[in-house]
Amino acid sequence: MATERLKLGRVWDDEFNGWTEELLLGRKLKKPRQASTGKSSWTGAALATQSTPEYKGKGSKADVTARLFAMAKGGRQVMVKITGGSKTAKAMKKHMDYLSREGELELTDQDGNPIKGDDALQQLTWAWEHTGPKIDEGADRKEAFNIVFSMPEGTDPRALADAVRATAGVEFAGHQWAMVQHFDEPQVHAHVTVKAESLDGRRLNPRKIDLQRWRERFAYELRERGIEAEATRRAPRLRQAKINKPWAVTRLEERGHETHPRPSAPDPAKAEAWTTSFEETLATHGKVVDALNRSIDAQDHTLAQALKNNMAEQTKARAPEPVRKAPVLER
Repeated sequence: MATERLKLGRVWDDEFNGWTEELLLGRKLKKPRQASTGKSSWTGAALATQSTPEYKGKGSKADVTARLFAMAKGGRQVMVKITGGSKTAKAMKKHMDYLSREGELELTDQDGNPIKGDDALQQLTWAWEHTGPKIDEGADRKEAFNIVFSMPEGTDPRALADAVRATAGVEFAGHQWAMVQHFDEPQVHAHVTVKAESLDGRRLNPRKIDLQRWRERFAYELRERGIEAEATRRAPRLRQAKINKPWAVTRLEERGHETHPRPSAPDPAKAEAWTTSFEETLATHGKVVDALNRSIDAQDHTLAQALKNNMAEQTKARAPEPVRKAPVLER
């Protein structure tokens, strides 16, 4: 027993690390990337396998403990969403006009250069069209991706802008991109538009695992700037997934406008899948809590109790409302 307690004290054993990784990432996101075997459409050179480095300290005891605490306490979650894309240079220019509010707001590019006014925007889109890989307007594919990075109201906007810039600098290294911050919504957010093909001919092909990595790095960069932020998916937090809505509907609701979404009947298959997922995640939470309770570290006990309280709260929230019988009126 003493040996086991010491092992689960400050030692980050493989089994415990596996449980926490399953909670924070989820099994569905653990698929390895496909190594690229194609050639650059620009240089013709073979594309070497490339991987994006993880943020500093990821997976360490301190990192995972902090993320588990945020999960248990319902910490502020980042939002990263691909809102669309452009298939032509004309569409890119149109989107940059929108981002800059027709040239009134200043964009910055991947090198930190300011871009403001119609002439500067024309030069930027010209550079995207004529430098680096050619934009194939005949292909039915996105030549640029539009991404929004967002945090709840009250977040320091300057810190958010710095975090977005740092995130894009790593995740979109080698690509041409531009960002701008908007202040017309309660949510503090910034937009990034990034050319799909990098200067070495490698194309972005965002998958769920990529979006999750972007979220995690964005949250890390915010924490580095003193902002409470986390990037845990809803299922590991024992929260049921939201119904996907069109981006335009979401923005209208964020502005306080009334919308009229069509009512939809619950999907029995999805409900059953969510119940199974909830029970499996609950079991994984239990393993983590048990391990933390066997630790010799008092802080681990505090974390275990916080996770246990969250489990009880979310389980109670899922319980059906009790059926209330109508009172019997005496005659």
